[in-house]
Amino acid sequence: MMTNRNKKYLIFLLMFMFLQTSLIVHASRASFDQHTPPDVRKDFELLRDRVKKNPRDVAAINSLGIIYANAGQLEDAIKLWQYGMGIRPDYIHLYNNLGSALKQKGRREEAKMIFKAGLMHERSHLIYYNLGTLEKDDQNLAKAAEYFKYCLEICPDFQPAIQQLEQLGYFPKMAAKNTQIPTMTLGSYKPPVEIGNIELTPIYPSGIQQEKSESTSKSTYKKPNTTIKQFKPLSYDECCKIIRSLEAPAHKKYVALTFDDGPHHSLTPEILNILRDEGAKGTFFVVGNRAETYPDLISQIAAEGHDIGNHTWNHLSLAKNTTETGLKSLRKTNDLITGLTGKRCNIVRPPYGATSARVRSMLQDNGWHQILWDSDSRDWQNKNPDVILYRVMKSIEPGGIILFHDIHPGAAKMLPTLIRALKSEGYRCVTISELIALKHAS
Repeated sequence: MMTNRNKKYLIFLLMFMFLQTSLIVHASRASFDQHTPPDVRKDFELLRDRVKKNPRDVAAINSLGIIYANAGQLEDAIKLWQYGMGIRPDYIHLYNNLGSALKQKGRREEAKMIFKAGLMHERSHLIYYNLGTLEKDDQNLAKAAEYFKYCLEICPDFQPAIQQLEQLGYFPKMAAKNTQIPTMTLGSYKPPVEIGNIELTPIYPSGIQQEKSESTSKSTYKKPNTTIKQFKPLSYDECCKIIRSLEAPAHKKYVALTFDDGPHHSLTPEILNILRDEGAKGTFFVVGNRAETYPDLISQIAAEGHDIGNHTWNHLSLAKNTTETGLKSLRKTNDLITGLTGKRCNIVRPPYGATSARVRSMLQDNGWHQILWDSDSRDWQNKNPDVILYRVMKSIEPGGIILFHDIHPGAAKMLPTLIRALKSEGYRCVTISELIALKHAS
């Protein structure tokens, strides 16, 4: 039970947090529009409201602490994490975050105590790694190496621990550095399908005209001279007929559902629930600084059998920035994903789809697959689920990759219809890793 003293402390803390909102904004100068992920101010306000409604929401308390720490307000972050520990002593993220903050403040012995206390609740590779860095800084190199080895026993692909051991003269054989599978680029990145008083290819079953392309063996559609004056939503049966008209052989009946720019504190769980209920798998291309704020969601995505891809640390255009800047952003995100999931990440989606020969070469040199898309829902532009479904059905194809965003509400509302229509016609919703394996097999 929460004591009156704790209640008063939390009320005071929330009031202080409200007054400090303007300081948090200074931590993120990135502009916000519908095509880019929400900024830290929006996350701060949403999380603050969650804690107001439920003062025992440890995940939200932890996330608020991360925002404060990233804004340079470590003392406030420390207070939040300490409060969270009083509610849930087994919440391992608090030990990693609090120990790291104490280390940054120069309180090294306290940091070691916190990390070791965390190990009493869970054998965390991140805690072992953090203890290793502390011992290395103190020149206790043998002890540091021991902790890094413990880290790699739990998570063999954790690159920071591999690099630390290499610097200490060790070369751990258990960690594979490079993928054995040749890298590839997937997705054709087609122009968006527009809705309005412009020419559109009708996709209602009665209006479909097909012709076979000998070079691609895919169905294509003749564009008639017609203008759609009024948008007509598609029914479930019409979606089924469109999918059926693709005439794909049984071994090519699959698509990949992908979600960019998250995770989001409420929309990502909603999409995960839909995928679970419909028996479908998806791939989430996460932005690093958002994944850092919502570690529980990253763990949940991985635990439920979905893929997690790299979308850079802060939605950085890889084409407009230097190779050095791009690699730094990608590696930082990869280290976080591996740290939270224990699995190596080798799929990258360049933000905005902005790529080039230089970007492709950079990704290939690091064993990363470049993943674009074939069907663009543009759910960031128009959140009407009927319009989103129309756009997807207009460009869907067997073996294709569909682009959604789990930071906008429209996709979740049309997903059940889309997935059920696909399943009714014998299609599977696969992860990008499965798609890569299928492409290599073919």
